Amino acid sequence: MTYRRIAAVLLPIALVVAIGLGVWGYQVNQDKRKLLVQSENQYQRAFHDLNFHVDKLQDELGKTRALNSQKQLSTSLSNVWRLCYAAQRDLSQLPLSQMPTDKTEKFLGRLGTFAYRTGVRDLNKKPLTQKEYATLNSLYQNTNTVQGDLKTVQNKALNNNLQWMDVERAFSEKNQDGKGNDLISGFKKVDKLSEGFSEVDLGPAVKNPEQDQRKLYARIKGETVTPTEVKEKIADILERPNIQGIKVSKSNNGNYPVYSIRLQEKNGKQVTGDLTQKGGYVLWMDYDRQVNQRKLSPQNAQGEAVSFLDRLGYPQMELISYGQSGNFAVFTFVRNANGTLFYPESVSVKVAMDNGEITGFRADQYVFNHLATFKTKPTLTQAQARKSVNTHLKVQKVRTAVIYGDQGGEVLCYEFMGQLDKIRYRVFINAKSGDEEYVEKIKENGTMKEL
Repeated sequence: MTYRRIAAVLLPIALVVAIGLGVWGYQVNQDKRKLLVQSENQYQRAFHDLNFHVDKLQDELGKTRALNSQKQLSTSLSNVWRLCYAAQRDLSQLPLSQMPTDKTEKFLGRLGTFAYRTGVRDLNKKPLTQKEYATLNSLYQNTNTVQGDLKTVQNKALNNNLQWMDVERAFSEKNQDGKGNDLISGFKKVDKLSEGFSEVDLGPAVKNPEQDQRKLYARIKGETVTPTEVKEKIADILERPNIQGIKVSKSNNGNYPVYSIRLQEKNGKQVTGDLTQKGGYVLWMDYDRQVNQRKLSPQNAQGEAVSFLDRLGYPQMELISYGQSGNFAVFTFVRNANGTLFYPESVSVKVAMDNGEITGFRADQYVFNHLATFKTKPTLTQAQARKSVNTHLKVQKVRTAVIYGDQGGEVLCYEFMGQLDKIRYRVFINAKSGDEEYVEKIKENGTMKEL
């Protein structure tokens, strides 16, 4: 009788526990599947964005060979630089950390640097040489080859329904080289081709950007940090109570050693980024999440960006540009030292417009270009430099600024901000020679005053 009573009591409890465990297990499994789907969608988006940007890059390079207008050529070369940067960013979002893609990144980096340094100079005074035109033609042919191979990989992925999560599994299994996976094989072929393209002579515009980056890395201050210190820094930036879930791996993009970080949240959101191994400086971070509505004003979003930089210990920074992409706001700041703006030392902060959360941060330009001191003083007075500015420009503001010149070194300039036919411009006049170093058109509604 006693056993019957005990069984009568325990049986319902056991059933409730069993049902509860079943529901819990089902929920865990559903959450895991949801997480895998979200990760796969992110990888697919990055992969197709990579193909899109390389397609556009190849088109833009083709245009540069046919353009006769120096103004249009300068614009086209600037577009090439932006597309190279976009393609590098897409590549970094793919789960290829255990497979070397540094040759492809190196090719894109060299191409972007060549396009930028060639495009920013006054092409009316210094038009492209025959050698530079030949270089453009070689780069076009090389990019055409990379584009074709990426298309092949993309077609295989679409036709055979290939999954990027299979790439991660291929590396996690004993077969570490990922043999038999079409996505891995395709990217290995692309990277092998890119290795040969790195031998293209890019001329004086890009003497050796890789050596430049290694040189800049060497002057970074600080000791080599440990993976644990990196985790603690990321936890502090993200305002997390502990380092749980933060994964750190050593990486080398061909130019300098970095720590790559990754944090997969339970809700499917993912944080990724790179930090220098020396000093532990954040180069970039990205927080993947959707923003479905816009609640904040641009001024409030800017306040969140400024507060973020203050919390990270940045010195006085000045906002130079602002833009919106969907429901995100992107602010670019440069260092302001006693009224002189250091344009090479820039950081960009991406803010979600629904709640002001920081969803992106890029500081590599600041990390590598930061100068503790800059002793050069203006040789010319402001009035003398003003004579080199177009007389039709209605100057509204003048200040000193440091930019990179044609040869890649820092140049002290007078920055004249003004308006011509309702269009605003920045004109940089060399404070020593009086030469016009650079002219930039400011996009409408593209700048905001400091709060």
